[in-house]
Amino acid sequence: MPLPIITIGRSFGSGGRLIGKKVATLLNIPIYDRELVEMTAERSGFHHAVVEQMQQNRPVSLLYTLSTSALDVPLQDQVYFAQAKVIRELAEKGPCVFVGRCADSILEESHKVLEVFIHAPLEMRAERAEKVYKLQAKNFKDLVKKKDKARKAYYDYFTHRTWGKSDHYHLCINSAIGIDLAVDLIVRAAREMAEEE
Repeated sequence: MPLPIITIGRSFGSGGRLIGKKVATLLNIPIYDRELVEMTAERSGFHHAVVEQMQQNRPVSLLYTLSTSALDVPLQDQVYFAQAKVIRELAEKGPCVFVGRCADSILEESHKVLEVFIHAPLEMRAERAEKVYKLQAKNFKDLVKKKDKARKAYYDYFTHRTWGKSDHYHLCINSAIGIDLAVDLIVRAAREMAEEE
């Protein structure tokens, strides 16, 4: 039986990207993360810098959206819809791992999906931002909180869900248990889902 598509939402600095890569390697399936920026740019005609920028910004206000005409769709919405189309096309090809990009919500009604959210204590995430990601900041805890706030705003705006709320996921894993154990739990869940049919 085919494996499910695996979507990994994550709080900033929790190691979700690394976990996704290891899961994809163990299951021998493709992973889509930053590659989605280039794919969306290629297929939509938007410059890759625009695609990336639109995913990092908080969405425009509802008031602004309501004040625009139906033909004047905000750029951020255009980029989101273009990327959602790419995600659906890739999902049609077979099992894979998607990291972020609202893939869980985009695919929820059309595919067999294992939805995962990775989180970790703030101190651990701040340390990862500084030592692993090599980011620059005066206060790494504030940086992590700011990144999470932007992710939540983007996700909540484009989906009917609440980012990080456990009700929306099959697995919520605190990566403080260890990256390899988190990977093992996801791989085991994916294989169990595949055997259910």
